[in-house]
Order: sequence, then C-alpha cells, then structure tokens
Amino acid sequence: MLLGDILRILVIRLSSIGDIFHGFTILPDLKKVFPDATIDWLVDENFTEIAKLSPLIDNVIPIPLRKWKKNKLSLISKLIQYKKSLPNIEYDYIIDTQGLLKSALLAKFLFNGYVYGYDKKSARESLASLFYDFTYTVNQNDIAVVRFRGLIAKIFNLEHDLRQINFILKQENLDYEFNDGYILFLHGTSKVSKQWNLVNWLTISNWIINNTSKQIVLTYSNSAEQKFAQQLVSALSHDRVKLIDKMLPLQLIGLINNADLVIGVDTGFTHCANLLGKATLAIYLDSNPNYVGMLESEIAHNLGGYQQQVAPATVIEHIQGLI
Repeated sequence: MLLGDILRILVIRLSSIGDIFHGFTILPDLKKVFPDATIDWLVDENFTEIAKLSPLIDNVIPIPLRKWKKNKLSLISKLIQYKKSLPNIEYDYIIDTQGLLKSALLAKFLFNGYVYGYDKKSARESLASLFYDFTYTVNQNDIAVVRFRGLIAKIFNLEHDLRQINFILKQENLDYEFNDGYILFLHGTSKVSKQWNLVNWLTISNWIINNTSKQIVLTYSNSAEQKFAQQLVSALSHDRVKLIDKMLPLQLIGLINNADLVIGVDTGFTHCANLLGKATLAIYLDSNPNYVGMLESEIAHNLGGYQQQVAPATVIEHIQGLI
C-alpha cells in the first residue's frame, strides 16, 4: 500500500444470519486498528440485506453461490464469469471468518491479496487452511463470536476481552405503543428440529398473561411461521397478545431493541437480541449452545442443547428472574 492510499479489507462470511451478526462484532476491532479502512464483505446473495445492516461495511459483495451449487456442472464457469465482473482491487487483508473449504477457495480464486484464516486445527474444515497465506490458532470450543474476534486479535496482535463486544446495527424506529412493555417471541427457525412446539409456547404465554402486565408480541418471516403465530394468537385469544405482520430486517431490529425480554429458538435474530444487550432466553433443541450459543450473562441464558427438550417450567423460571 502506497502512502496516501486507502487500506482495503475484505471479510468473508457467506452465511447464515446468526453468524453474520456474530461477524459484525469484528468490525469495531478492525476500525480500531485502521479507522479509515474501507471494509468490504462477501456474502451469499440470500443474506445481502442482512449484511447491509452494518453501518461499518462500505461495500456488500453478494454472490449467488447457493443457487449455483444446484447445478455443479456449471459452477466453475459461473465463478469465472463472476470473477470477471468484480472490480480489480488489491486488498491489503482478505479475512475468511468462515473457515470452510468453499469460503477459502472463493477468497483465493476471486480476489487479489493475502488471505488470512484459521490453521488446520482451528478451521471448521481443515483443508481450508491450505489456501490461506497466513493462519492462526483459535479455540475451537469457544462460541462463534469469541472465535471470530479471536482470529482478528491474533492477526493484528490485539489484547482485549473477547467477550466485551461492540455491536453496531442500523435499525428503524417503530410507531407501535405497548403499555407496560412487551416480551417478544422469536418462534421461527429454518429447521423443524429446532422448533419449540405450540403447547410449550401456549404454556409460557398463559403464565405471562396471568402473572405479569407485559404484552406478548409475535411476528413472522414466511407463510409457515405466519400460520404458527396465528394458531398461537387464536388459541390465546387475549388482547395483550399482538401479531405484527412480516417486517423488514431494519424494522425487526427496532422491535427487538425495544423489547423488555426476547424469548427465541436457535435463530439468527435471537443472537441479534443477545448482541444488542437485550435480556434474552435462547431455546436449543438440536444444536450445542457451547459452540453455537449466545454470549451468556446475567440477562442472557442458553437453555437446552443437542437433542434435548426444554420444559416450559424451565423457561418460566428464567422469565421470573428477568422481568
């Protein structure tokens, strides 16, 4: 980099919503080292709008990788054409926070510059480390946000508490008014095995209605989640239960940020609530919270685990400690 040139950094995190949110926590770390750097972010096109939620990202670079992978015979030609469409930029740092073979190959093949990533013991797929110019060891047993920030700390020799995060998001203020505050249910998730059943949600809803003055708020992102939410609202039939129509990510973040408590399954916006510093209960039924869980604190608790059941009584006990 010549004197007077703008330092350019490319971060690679293709998916998914929760991991992209976790990835946002490295951006203040990068700005601490290089306040004037231009930061670009490579993301699968399905998550473009999520990547655009960070005001610290200068350019979001979408790639339709999931769509292309459906036809593997044409994948190479698609990538070659895609590379030709990219501006000819020499990056000072290309940082792959994903640690997969696909993300490492994209970093090496599509872009110009040295690639930084995990060593073979730290990467999710050890072969990925073969395509990095510089590799670093992080603790694989840490949760995602600590692993990501740990990589940045190793690259730039930073010494700070990896659990003391700075999470900055764009959001939209909402016009809704809720007397006595509200508890937000994030019931939707992409995997059926991660869903908490209707009876469980009804049980904690009835407890909230009968034992607190809080309202219950739900929303949805697709037709299946809408149907589930409508069933819950209909079964409760109470004026303190409100269903809000599908929201844009900016609006949903505003709804999360104004909630008194967020109760959610293992989904990206539950992690968002946690990173925003909201009182949050995360329900895990098909994943290990020791690896993919929230950053726990006095107001944030991971409940359950891989192939475990979480009883409504457990959730209610934690609600009592938070409101």
